[in-house]
Amino acid sequence: MILTCPECSARYVVDPKALLPNGRVVRCAKCKHSWREDAPDIDVSLVDETEAESPQVAEAAPEPAAPSPDADKQDATEDEFAIRRARRKKRPRPLPKGSNLPALQNHKHGDILWGWYGLGAFIVIFITSFLVFQTTISEIWPPSQKLYRSLDLENTTPQKKNREAALLLADIPNDQKFRIEDTIPSKILNDKVVTLKVEGNISNLTDKTLELPLLRISLKDNQGQVIREWTFKSSAATISEGEKVTFSTSLPNPPDDATSISVTFAEK
Repeated sequence: MILTCPECSARYVVDPKALLPNGRVVRCAKCKHSWREDAPDIDVSLVDETEAESPQVAEAAPEPAAPSPDADKQDATEDEFAIRRARRKKRPRPLPKGSNLPALQNHKHGDILWGWYGLGAFIVIFITSFLVFQTTISEIWPPSQKLYRSLDLENTTPQKKNREAALLLADIPNDQKFRIEDTIPSKILNDKVVTLKVEGNISNLTDKTLELPLLRISLKDNQGQVIREWTFKSSAATISEGEKVTFSTSLPNPPDDATSISVTFAEK
């Protein structure tokens, strides 16, 4: 039997027995229009041979629905007769043997190799720059000095050179590295308080920048006995090559029996 959609005129071959005994609601698979198709007469032929050979006819099967005594409610509640075209589904590509990952379509292994080559080249360039430009990196980013020191890669940095020079000069006595000169003691009366003031200079005898040690003032009597002494710092913490640094210190109410003053470097 041939059914024709009243909306788009699509035609379908169905078994007339599917419409018995009271007809069914059917739906066009092309335009989704639904209509009620009455049951065929008993003497109607099942399939017209001329229509069956037409290429526009597609096979379909009505969708049965549970019968209901109320015809109006039956139209609303019965299952629709849907005509669906069978589509061939793509079979998924099987997984490679021994793998639990999906197979990659059109996968190019060359791209991954070039990615690894690029990563390796970046690491080599980074390490080379880190070693070659130690001085620049240390100046721009001072915390990097700790990293160079921990890796024992600080041999070429100025800080390393200065530290090695300081270690070499550490064993040399201070009076061979520095010279105390132009020492001038004086007494000042300030609010009826006599204050002893001592001034002078310190010269750097080396070609390195060094840290200045503490200075010691000693007051002695006529017999050369030390009756008063104290230590103090000069006006600067470091002294460079050929530089002179001043120092000054004072003592209120100095001892009356002090006859001489000596300025030396305090021993560690």
